[in-house]
Amino acid sequence: MNKLKISILGLLVLLCALLLKIPSSNTISLPTLPPLNQNASMLLLPLDSRPVCSKMVQKLGNLGGVNVIVPPKELLDNYQQPADRKKLWQWLQNSAGSYAQNVISADILLHGSLLQSRQHIAAKEEQQEFFTQLDALQNKLQTSDNTSARLTVFSVIPRLLVSDEIYPDCWYQFHLMRYSQLLDMTEINSDYAMTKKMLEYQEFIPEKILAKYLHLYKQSQNFNEQLLTQNAANNSTQIIIGQDDSSPFGLPHRSALQLENIIARQKLANAHLTYGADEIAALLLTRYFMQQANWQPKIFLQYSSPAVEFKHMPYMAVSTGAALRSQIELIGAQPAAAADAADIILYIHCGDDDLQPTTDTVKEVQLLLEQPKPVGLIDLSANFAAKELLLPQLLIKNVPINKLAAYAGWNTFSNSSGTALAQSVIFTGRLRQLQQQGSEQIAALYAENLRFTCERIMEDFVYQKLIHPQLRPYLASFGITPTNLLAEDKQATEYYIQKRLSLYALLLLQANLGRTPFYSSQDKNYYLKNLLVGVQLPWNRIFEADLTIHTQIGAK
Repeated sequence: MNKLKISILGLLVLLCALLLKIPSSNTISLPTLPPLNQNASMLLLPLDSRPVCSKMVQKLGNLGGVNVIVPPKELLDNYQQPADRKKLWQWLQNSAGSYAQNVISADILLHGSLLQSRQHIAAKEEQQEFFTQLDALQNKLQTSDNTSARLTVFSVIPRLLVSDEIYPDCWYQFHLMRYSQLLDMTEINSDYAMTKKMLEYQEFIPEKILAKYLHLYKQSQNFNEQLLTQNAANNSTQIIIGQDDSSPFGLPHRSALQLENIIARQKLANAHLTYGADEIAALLLTRYFMQQANWQPKIFLQYSSPAVEFKHMPYMAVSTGAALRSQIELIGAQPAAAADAADIILYIHCGDDDLQPTTDTVKEVQLLLEQPKPVGLIDLSANFAAKELLLPQLLIKNVPINKLAAYAGWNTFSNSSGTALAQSVIFTGRLRQLQQQGSEQIAALYAENLRFTCERIMEDFVYQKLIHPQLRPYLASFGITPTNLLAEDKQATEYYIQKRLSLYALLLLQANLGRTPFYSSQDKNYYLKNLLVGVQLPWNRIFEADLTIHTQIGAK
């Protein structure tokens, strides 16, 4: 059946290639983008080894002219295998002084990865070792020849749901979640009915499992409080606290409130709390880019419906509007009250059972793309379903999506909003910088930005919304566990994904991406002539994919 579906898709692609032949143009080579400046560099110790936490930040750095350095792959985590924390500290001590900006994840140094932070409760000795090493790193940066070196440490509050990989704890995942939410609610309002319900859940959960769950947050809270207070007087170190997958109530929410109170009470100007995790490094890169470019953009948030601004998307502690405003504040940009006053327009769509894309929504985006301001699209579905997204409707109506300054629609809202915000700001800032460089440099910037956009479309939309939902039951029908692939199964799965992605890439190229110029100068129109996709599964599971996008550019 799946072979039949692939064959039908292949025929559709062939038909599109015949009927929707893209305009002919001469293949050209564009110049390499220059560095932002001589010292534009950032050392990144990522949250974990997943591409969205490391490679994606490097690609954004390339777009912005910032050289982003990450540790050797062998030092990082690999799914269930934690990173080599001792060697990572050695790598930091040897490398950090050479770069103007140093961004390090506390979780990979304390636990071994984000995944490990959901399972590993750091002992007091481990925490003390972290702060000893951090002090040594701060002292080295302050006494290094690179007087402009700065350090940012980010730490993530554990997510609400207990890890799926922990048995038998995950059997009580729902009960622990409800207990956590009710505990937070009762501490706020002391409601009798809520307290009674909370105690019912407490009785159902085994004592050892509940104690471990509570201890995880206690350890995290103690660590983050010490991280804030110990570095309060160190003006060269910034502390960022992220809130991983959560909800409006629960132990992560309680922890976030307590940390916010510490930041406010102690007036910690170098500390910030944000709502997310995977996108933090990309946002910190964006903030550094803006500082180097000496630019503070104004960003206008336009929602597909007034209700979208106040919607709580899955796994989010706050509304979409609150999350975006927090991210804009984190990077140091400014909110714009109107589109006319903005440098960038971010269009936000969050579909669900009650909100589907309409003809008016599509027309609204089309009109935005016809005006000169850069437009980024944040495109989410509450049910993680393609039919709730805006992108398919834009494709149906032939809206030229190659004109988008940014696109993101992966995983949780904060992941997507942070990625689209980072891409649109970096692209717009570089466009501003390269205006005096000539049309070829500007065309190269547009081409590189389009390649990044194509990668997000292929991963966020094609893989996550079209291929992944079919892939999981397909593998299960052969007795293959999608979260624990054997080596031979992983290779066969990558081949299956590669074929599907390649067919969709050709379809998108012929039907939309290659049909109109993505950039026009005074004497040339620049087209996307070819779009090739390479894929690997970074871990032995199918949850995420590592895509490599190759593009060919034509001009006439």
